[in-house]
Amino acid sequence: MNRYLLILLLAAAFVLHIPAPAASAQSPAGEIIRLVNELRAARGLPPFSPDGALMAAAQSHAEWMAANMSYTHTGAGGSTPQQRATAAGYRGYVAENIVGGTNLSPGQGVVWWENSAIHYATMTSTRHIHVGAGFASAGGQNMYVLLVGVPSDYAPAPGSPPVRQAPAPPVVVPVTRAAPREDGSIVHVVQIGQTAWDIAAVYGVDLATLLRLNNLPDDPILLPGDEILVQPAEGATPLPPGPLTHKVQPGQSAWAIAARYRITLDELLYLNGLGPNPVLQPGDTLIIRLAPGQTPPPTWTPTTPPTTYTVRSGDTLWSIAARHGLSLDDLLALNGLSMDSVILPGEELRIRPEAPPAPSPTPAPTDTPTPASGIAVAAGPTATPSSTVTLPPSPAPATATPRPTLALPTPTPVMVAPGGRPGNTLIGVAVISLGLLLLGGMAAVELVERRRRREGNR
Repeated sequence: MNRYLLILLLAAAFVLHIPAPAASAQSPAGEIIRLVNELRAARGLPPFSPDGALMAAAQSHAEWMAANMSYTHTGAGGSTPQQRATAAGYRGYVAENIVGGTNLSPGQGVVWWENSAIHYATMTSTRHIHVGAGFASAGGQNMYVLLVGVPSDYAPAPGSPPVRQAPAPPVVVPVTRAAPREDGSIVHVVQIGQTAWDIAAVYGVDLATLLRLNNLPDDPILLPGDEILVQPAEGATPLPPGPLTHKVQPGQSAWAIAARYRITLDELLYLNGLGPNPVLQPGDTLIIRLAPGQTPPPTWTPTTPPTTYTVRSGDTLWSIAARHGLSLDDLLALNGLSMDSVILPGEELRIRPEAPPAPSPTPAPTDTPTPASGIAVAAGPTATPSSTVTLPPSPAPATATPRPTLALPTPTPVMVAPGGRPGNTLIGVAVISLGLLLLGGMAAVELVERRRRREGNR
């Protein structure tokens, strides 16, 4: 029996101490590049070479999408992928993939691109040779950006496959202070790779002041050749408190624009005389803030806020929740849905709980007028008293008998050995319990056998 017990104890110890697999230290953006290059290798294509400027542009756009809770190729300041890459210092032509979803992993993102013809073409491009990737997360949504590029001066021989080049460092032209103009103003002409923060630091001005002077959002994309006003002319009108207007870019919604300028959606709708769920067209100009002395326009007359929303083509549960200021969990709870529910155009979803019925108004008590001195009050009709009804005495309330308290046993904590896992602990406990039962049965059998032998010897 000792031999069996030793074997069972060794097996349990082995189960309890199986090491957990080591976690990968690869960043999500780096994992995207690795998976894309693996896909290219499986198709006989050379891998993309990481490029610093493309990495910076992709990461910046991923963070912008997360901050604005929006999946779009149109980024900060209405920029395009090409403009963002150029502003980051990449001299060439680019193509961009984006994807995102709740707890979406890099592998799931690449699989999604692989099943879309236009995104698959980006990953398997034979024209581009450089790559950059970005990752950001907000509200449980993981967002990925893949940016591939080819230098403008790259010219492979006709019919030859692309040749890998060493990663090109970002091109940045140092900021040089411009001389004041005749009217005292200072205007800086943006060079490749320069940012608003760089310009503000070199000229020694506050970044917020520089952005207000040029009616720029908090995260502007500056392109080579843009003129930035650093110092206004002498006697110029004082600065407004911030950008006054915004020109709508493709793919932008009212709630995304409001979030960018840190105002509420109701404020944006009020300033522009818009109703709920407005349809914005690219090129529309929206008022963000009123200038001093400016009169607000005639506004839409608010009514009772809608409690439902009709699903339109392209809507997702996440976008509907964000549009109406709800968390995804709140929207799911209001409609009895789960994370994997499918919604169809024309379906109505509840976006606010039903309002409780208004309480019935309580009639105000009528006061009996007290006659003033010297004023005769006509006596009203005298009410005839009704017959007196004797009610039986109310029974004394019964004393509630306390229920017996059920004492629950205190659960025994499960101990996890250092380096072990809870799942392995349960398996080990089960193995030991089974072993003890087997040993008990074997001991009982051996005891019966010994008793039988002793009786036979008699």
